[in-house]
Amino acid sequence: MIAQKKIPILIFDANIFLKGIDINIIRETIYSTPKIINEIKILKYSNKNRNILNKIEAAIANKHLIIRKPKREYILKALNRSKITGDINALSKADIELIALALELTQTSEKDVILYSNDYSVQNLSSEMGIKFSSIFRKGIKTQITFELFCPSCKKKYAIGTLYQHCEICGSELKRRPKKRGKNSV
Repeated sequence: MIAQKKIPILIFDANIFLKGIDINIIRETIYSTPKIINEIKILKYSNKNRNILNKIEAAIANKHLIIRKPKREYILKALNRSKITGDINALSKADIELIALALELTQTSEKDVILYSNDYSVQNLSSEMGIKFSSIFRKGIKTQITFELFCPSCKKKYAIGTLYQHCEICGSELKRRPKKRGKNSV
Protein backbone atom coordinates (compact mmCIF):
# COMPACT_ATOMS: atom_id res chain seq x y z
CA MET A 1 0.00 0.00 0.00
CA ILE A 2 1.36 3.44 -0.95
CA ALA A 3 1.12 6.06 1.77
CA GLN A 4 -0.55 9.23 0.61
CA LYS A 5 1.11 12.52 1.38
CA LYS A 6 -0.98 14.90 3.41
CA ILE A 7 -1.83 18.09 1.57
CA PRO A 8 -0.04 20.92 3.40
CA ILE A 9 -1.61 24.03 4.86
CA LEU A 10 -0.40 27.23 3.21
CA ILE A 11 -0.29 30.54 5.04
CA PHE A 12 -0.06 33.68 2.90
CA ASP A 13 1.37 37.09 3.72
CA ALA A 14 -0.07 40.20 2.05
CA ASN A 15 2.87 40.40 -0.35
CA ILE A 16 1.97 36.95 -1.73
CA PHE A 17 -1.67 37.92 -2.37
CA LEU A 18 -0.44 41.13 -4.01
CA LYS A 19 1.53 39.11 -6.58
CA GLY A 20 -1.89 38.54 -8.20
CA ILE A 21 -1.79 34.73 -8.05
CA ASP A 22 -5.22 33.17 -8.56
CA ILE A 23 -5.52 31.56 -5.16
CA ASN A 24 -8.71 29.79 -6.22
CA ILE A 25 -6.80 27.32 -8.41
CA ILE A 26 -4.39 26.23 -5.65
CA ARG A 27 -5.58 22.91 -4.27
CA GLU A 28 -4.24 23.37 -0.74
CA THR A 29 -6.21 25.20 1.92
CA ILE A 30 -4.84 28.68 2.47
CA TYR A 31 -4.89 30.54 5.77
CA SER A 32 -4.25 34.17 6.57
CA THR A 33 -5.17 36.64 9.30
CA PRO A 34 -7.63 39.54 9.44
CA LYS A 35 -4.77 42.06 9.72
CA ILE A 36 -3.13 40.71 6.56
CA ILE A 37 -6.36 41.04 4.59
CA ASN A 38 -6.82 44.55 5.99
CA GLU A 39 -3.37 45.49 4.63
CA ILE A 40 -4.69 44.65 1.15
CA LYS A 41 -7.98 46.51 1.70
CA ILE A 42 -6.28 49.84 2.49
CA LEU A 43 -8.45 52.52 0.92
CA LYS A 44 -5.45 54.11 -0.80
CA TYR A 45 -4.95 50.93 -2.89
CA SER A 46 -8.49 49.56 -3.01
CA ASN A 47 -9.03 50.36 -6.71
CA LYS A 48 -5.65 48.93 -7.68
CA ASN A 49 -6.26 45.79 -5.60
CA ARG A 50 -9.93 45.28 -6.59
CA ASN A 51 -9.17 42.18 -8.71
CA ILE A 52 -7.07 40.66 -5.91
CA LEU A 53 -9.78 41.43 -3.34
CA ASN A 54 -12.39 39.76 -5.58
CA LYS A 55 -10.24 36.60 -5.71
CA ILE A 56 -9.85 36.70 -1.92
CA GLU A 57 -13.60 37.14 -1.38
CA ALA A 58 -14.37 34.22 -3.74
CA ALA A 59 -11.83 31.99 -1.96
CA ILE A 60 -13.34 32.88 1.43
CA ALA A 61 -16.86 32.15 0.16
CA ASN A 62 -15.70 28.76 -1.18
CA LYS A 63 -13.94 28.00 2.13
CA HIS A 64 -10.66 27.74 0.23
CA LEU A 65 -9.21 30.66 2.18
CA ILE A 66 -9.65 30.68 5.94
CA ILE A 67 -9.16 33.95 7.78
CA ARG A 68 -8.23 33.23 11.37
CA LYS A 69 -6.71 35.15 14.24
CA PRO A 70 -4.14 33.16 16.24
CA LYS A 71 -4.50 32.54 19.95
CA ARG A 72 -2.94 35.15 22.20
CA GLU A 73 -0.33 32.72 23.58
CA TYR A 74 1.13 32.25 20.09
CA ILE A 75 1.14 36.00 19.43
CA LEU A 76 3.15 36.46 22.65
CA LYS A 77 5.58 33.70 21.65
CA ALA A 78 6.21 35.33 18.27
CA LEU A 79 6.52 38.78 19.82
CA ASN A 80 8.98 37.62 22.47
CA ARG A 81 11.12 35.71 19.97
CA SER A 82 11.19 38.73 17.63
CA LYS A 83 12.79 40.71 20.47
CA ILE A 84 15.56 38.12 20.68
CA THR A 85 16.31 38.15 16.94
CA GLY A 86 15.98 41.92 16.69
CA ASP A 87 13.24 41.63 14.06
CA ILE A 88 10.67 43.32 16.31
CA ASN A 89 11.49 46.71 14.81
CA ALA A 90 11.00 45.51 11.24
CA LEU A 91 7.79 43.52 11.76
CA SER A 92 4.29 44.95 11.81
CA LYS A 93 1.54 43.70 14.11
CA ALA A 94 0.11 41.93 11.06
CA ASP A 95 3.46 40.15 10.50
CA ILE A 96 3.63 39.04 14.15
CA GLU A 97 0.05 37.78 13.95
CA LEU A 98 0.82 35.87 10.73
CA ILE A 99 3.88 34.17 12.24
CA ALA A 100 1.84 33.36 15.36
CA LEU A 101 -0.82 31.70 13.20
CA ALA A 102 1.87 29.65 11.43
CA LEU A 103 3.31 28.59 14.78
CA GLU A 104 -0.12 27.66 16.13
CA LEU A 105 -1.03 25.58 13.08
CA THR A 106 2.43 23.96 13.04
CA GLN A 107 1.99 22.87 16.64
CA THR A 108 -1.67 21.87 16.49
CA SER A 109 -2.15 20.37 13.02
CA GLU A 110 -1.04 16.99 11.75
CA LYS A 111 -0.40 18.53 8.33
CA ASP A 112 2.72 20.29 7.14
CA VAL A 113 2.42 24.06 7.41
CA ILE A 114 4.28 26.40 5.06
CA LEU A 115 4.30 30.17 5.52
CA TYR A 116 4.68 32.07 2.23
CA SER A 117 6.19 35.54 2.49
CA ASN A 118 8.66 37.64 0.55
CA ASP A 119 9.48 39.62 3.70
CA TYR A 120 12.99 38.80 4.95
CA SER A 121 12.16 39.65 8.57
CA VAL A 122 9.15 37.32 8.49
CA GLN A 123 11.39 34.60 7.05
CA ASN A 124 14.13 35.25 9.62
CA LEU A 125 11.75 34.96 12.59
CA SER A 126 10.04 31.93 11.04
CA SER A 127 13.42 30.23 10.73
CA GLU A 128 14.22 31.04 14.35
CA MET A 129 10.88 29.53 15.46
CA GLY A 130 11.17 26.36 13.38
CA ILE A 131 8.37 27.33 10.99
CA LYS A 132 8.69 26.17 7.38
CA PHE A 133 8.61 29.08 4.95
CA SER A 134 9.03 29.89 1.31
CA SER A 135 8.90 32.91 -0.97
CA ILE A 136 7.40 33.43 -4.40
CA PHE A 137 9.20 35.14 -7.30
CA ARG A 138 12.05 36.12 -4.97
CA LYS A 139 14.97 34.41 -3.26
CA GLY A 140 14.43 33.84 0.43
CA ILE A 141 16.92 34.25 3.24
CA LYS A 142 19.99 32.01 3.25
CA THR A 143 21.02 32.36 6.91
CA GLN A 144 19.37 33.42 10.11
CA ILE A 145 20.41 36.82 11.46
CA THR A 146 20.26 38.45 14.90
CA PHE A 147 20.13 42.25 14.72
CA GLU A 148 21.35 45.03 16.96
CA LEU A 149 20.59 48.76 17.07
CA PHE A 150 23.28 51.41 16.89
CA CYS A 151 23.92 55.06 16.22
CA PRO A 152 25.58 55.45 12.80
CA SER A 153 27.30 58.67 13.93
CA CYS A 154 28.81 57.91 17.33
CA LYS A 155 28.52 54.07 17.14
CA LYS A 156 26.77 53.68 20.52
CA LYS A 157 24.78 50.41 20.72
CA TYR A 158 21.21 50.34 22.01
CA ALA A 159 18.76 47.72 23.24
CA ILE A 160 16.36 46.21 20.72
CA GLY A 161 13.04 48.04 20.63
CA THR A 162 14.41 51.55 20.29
CA LEU A 163 14.50 51.78 16.49
CA TYR A 164 13.09 54.99 15.02
CA GLN A 165 14.33 56.81 18.07
CA HIS A 166 17.33 59.07 18.31
CA CYS A 167 20.74 58.69 19.93
CA GLU A 168 20.87 60.15 23.41
CA ILE A 169 24.46 61.34 22.77
CA CYS A 170 24.40 62.93 19.31
CA GLY A 171 20.73 62.91 18.25
CA SER A 172 21.16 60.76 15.10
CA GLU A 173 18.42 58.32 14.17
CA LEU A 174 19.20 54.77 15.31
CA LYS A 175 19.74 52.07 12.67
CA ARG A 176 19.54 48.27 12.60
CA ARG A 177 22.44 46.04 11.52
CA PRO A 178 23.25 42.33 11.68
CA LYS A 179 24.79 41.34 14.98
CA LYS A 180 25.44 37.71 14.17
CA ARG A 181 24.45 35.27 11.51
CA GLY A 182 23.20 31.78 12.21
CA LYS A 183 25.64 28.92 11.75
CA ASN A 184 23.16 26.90 9.75
CA SER A 185 21.90 27.92 6.38
CA VAL A 186 18.16 28.10 6.03
